[in-house]
Amino acid sequence: MFPDSRPIQFQGRRSSQGGAGLVMAIFLITVMALIVSTIAQLQQTTGEAEALDIQSTRAYYAAESGAQLAMTLQDEGEGCGFGTRTFDGFSNGLRDCEADVKCTDLSTQEKVFRIESHGQCGSGADLASRTVEVLAR
Repeated sequence: MFPDSRPIQFQGRRSSQGGAGLVMAIFLITVMALIVSTIAQLQQTTGEAEALDIQSTRAYYAAESGAQLAMTLQDEGEGCGFGTRTFDGFSNGLRDCEADVKCTDLSTQEKVFRIESHGQCGSGADLASRTVEVLAR
């Protein structure tokens, strides 16, 4: 079939690299992909933590506002006249927040009472709650 069945011989120098560039490129691409993936995951985790921190701060201020509202409702003659009450409908900064306030008489003779306000903001995974306790006379 073929008149000359001898193998063809190379007439030049052989390269000593032998495909090392391809292996190096694949390695660099893999390392860069891992770095980008790690940075993206870190950024997402940081964003979620910051959002929860903001919700926690809002819950603290809701609890603080509930305690202050309870202090204004406090009737000095009767001690804890309102017992337990829920405050919601706060203005813009505390929208979707509520404060459950409980008042307890500690001493009727000295008219000492404790107001415990439990503020809560958000829902589901974004739920944050804080508690503020006030002793007053």
